[in-house]
Parts: sequence; C-alpha cells; structure tokens
Amino acid sequence: MRRIFLFFGVFLLAFTDLRAQATLLMGEKAITLEENFSLSFVFKSANASVETPAYKFPELPGLRKLGVSRSKATDIQNGEPVYSFTFSQYYQASTTGTFLIPSAEIIVNQQSLKMDGFALQVSASEQKEEVIEENKAEIEELFKGQNSVFLALTSTQTQPFVGQGFTLKFSLFIPDDNSTRYSFDRNDIQIPALIQKLRPKNCWEESFGLQEVKVSKVVYKNKKYTEYRFFQSTYFALDAKKITIPSLSLQLLKNTEKIVFSSKPLIISPKELPNHPLKGKVPVGDFRLVESLTRTQVQTGDSVVYVSSVIGDGNSILWEAKLVESDYFLNFSPLGTQSSVYPYGDKMLGNKMEKILIIPSQPGKFALKSYFNWIYFNTRTAAYDTLKSEAVLTVSGQPSDRLLNTLSETMPLYRELEKLASDKVIGYRWVDWKGIVNVLVGLILVWLVFLMTKAKR
Repeated sequence: MRRIFLFFGVFLLAFTDLRAQATLLMGEKAITLEENFSLSFVFKSANASVETPAYKFPELPGLRKLGVSRSKATDIQNGEPVYSFTFSQYYQASTTGTFLIPSAEIIVNQQSLKMDGFALQVSASEQKEEVIEENKAEIEELFKGQNSVFLALTSTQTQPFVGQGFTLKFSLFIPDDNSTRYSFDRNDIQIPALIQKLRPKNCWEESFGLQEVKVSKVVYKNKKYTEYRFFQSTYFALDAKKITIPSLSLQLLKNTEKIVFSSKPLIISPKELPNHPLKGKVPVGDFRLVESLTRTQVQTGDSVVYVSSVIGDGNSILWEAKLVESDYFLNFSPLGTQSSVYPYGDKMLGNKMEKILIIPSQPGKFALKSYFNWIYFNTRTAAYDTLKSEAVLTVSGQPSDRLLNTLSETMPLYRELEKLASDKVIGYRWVDWKGIVNVLVGLILVWLVFLMTKAKR
C-alpha cells in the first residue's frame, strides 16, 4: 500500500496497515501536575470499523496509568476514504520534578514499537477548582445515599433526543477512608460479561476504548473517593424505543471472603424529534463552526482556500460533504474532507473538516453564508438550526468575462446586482440581454413589414 503522511494534532504520522506500520506517538515532555503524559499508537485502515487490536502499554517509573482512549479520523485521499485509529494511554505523575523514563516498547498485535528513553519534566501549577454546572445534578444523583463502597452505572442523559449522544459509565467507588481492604476477583471474566449486558440495542456506539481500569480521584462534599472505571462509551439512539439496562453485579474479595456489589437498573427514554422534512437526515447535538480563508481580499482569477470545521457532541458521520455549485461569480472545487471522533471529558466529540478551493470570476463583495451552511437539530434549543458562514470575500480586478464589467459606471444594472444579498446572487446566471433585444427588434420589424404589405393590398 502506498505510504501516506497524515498530520494528526501536532504529530506527523506515517502508516498504512496495522501489521506493517503501526506508529508510536509521544505526548509533551514538559507537563504540570494537573496534566497527563500520553503514549499513543496509530494505524490506518481502508475499513471504517476494525477489530480492536491486542496491545500492551509499558509501566513508566514514577507515573501511574490512568486509562486508554480511542479516536477515529477519516481522510479523503484521491477520492477514497482512509480511516485512521489512535489508541492513547494516559499517565499521571504524583509529584513534581524530573522523571528519567528509560527506553520501552508498546506491543501491538505482536509488533514492537520502540521508544527511546527521555526526561519528563513535571512542574507545579496553580490548583483551580472547576465546577461544571450541567453535571451538578448528575453528581448529586450519583452520590445520593452513598456512604461506603458502591457500584454505579450512570448516563449523561436519561431522556436524550433520538440521535443525541448519551455516555454510559460503569464504575466502582471506594471511599479513601474505607478501612476494609478489597481486591478484584477475575475481572478478566466478570467485566466483559457485564459489558455485554449493559450495551444498549438500536444504538450507534462510539467507544472510549478502555481496555484497562481507569483509576481517578473524586471529591464529593469534602469526602474523597477512588473511582475504578471499567467501561465508558457514547451511544446515539436510532429510534425512540425505551432502553432498559438491568442491575449489574460485581464480585470482589474482602480478604478471602467473596462479596457482591450491585448497581441500580437504568432506563433511557429517547424522545422523538419534531417533524421536519430533514428529520432523521441531519446530525443531532450542539455544534459550532470554525472557519478560515487563506485570504479575504483577492483579484479575479486568483485562488483562495476556504476551510470549515464543524465541531460538536453530535454524531458527525451524518454531516454530508458540501457540494457547492459554481456560479457566474465564484467557482468551487473540493480539495478534501476529514472527519474525526475523539473523547473529551465525558463526551465524544466529532469534527468534520472540509477544504474547498474558490476562484472568483467577477469582482465584488461576496458573503459566503449563501454558499456554506449546515442544518442540524440543536439539542440546546430543541429546534432545527443552521450554522452559516460568516466569511466575506472581497474581489477586485477585471471580470473574466469582458462583456460584463460589474465595476463599470455604465453598467448600473450590475452595480445594483452587487448590492443584493448573496443568497439572491446565487440564482443569477449571465444572460445575453443584447442578443435577446436584437431578436425582439427583428421580430418587431418583420411584423411592421407584414402590416405595411397587407395595408397596400
């Protein structure tokens, strides 16, 4: 397979298939205590969905493993989609200082990815306490009536719209002041069986890719807990059928005694979307548009590249590529698209990026909102909404068609046309008015000749 270079984040990757070209990535080597160091491997596939590879990340001295996340990106190369998958292991430092990390390796499907030794700088930073308002109710519900060890299956949404993402998390919480010592009992058998029970039907899944227990600290009302997270995935309901997840039971060892903890059953009730001609055909979520033009002022015949990124917590696979029709004023040519899905906090975010080449044919000022817009169902407002471009392209110079000069003082008709809103300009095409007038004059002359001949008779 031809070797393709893909820029992902701040790294340059080179890979074509998992066996031959899984690629190692390293995170920043200077972090703060609040930040995590990451090791990642990436591979590329022609298939949109691939089997999760067998892998093993190394233990690093002075650092604690937190968990593994997975992201997926799509790039269009020569008109064909190419899918890349990234698996990232996060590490946390407990103290500040310089950590000497020896050479190590990541094993991916029996392939060894070598890592050279390096020094990791960990510095202190101002501790900031951040409270996310939208999660307060969820946290209150999670810890309500809990004073000791408990098992919890939670969802970020219990009444999502059809197509809106909701994230399921399955965790064990142990208070730090707990005096009883617990240990896991055959999690390699228990956890996969429990995950099969909790996975909802009739849903599109985007997995966070946890293959190892993610350990983190949680503080609730000044009481500290250690969370052991076994599973986390975001789901998008395909219909409005109720989703019922039964109570799940996990067996632990209390010294040598077996003890069982159970979660509460969970019910997800998706809501139907309002009726609309595009119902079920557009993404559902909370999105924003990030856009740029390589230049905002150009001459006719020059080229400019427009880049749009639609980012949000909805399922970005439903965004269709923008097939913008060229008109008399602007010519459009797609350069490529790329879509990626990646975890961010408790959400799975999507990013659909497109690059389009624009070559203006006529001078004037063009608002690109008439050419570029994205319709979606806004979960914040519970209504269909549209993201519109705010970019404006100013074009000067001579028109490519010398018969029409939109800047000429002798052409007031087209000066007025430039002042129209751009959504009205799109529908205009050049018409040879001079030719039409000549034909009409000719017809009138023929008719007059006919009348004069008839009168003489």
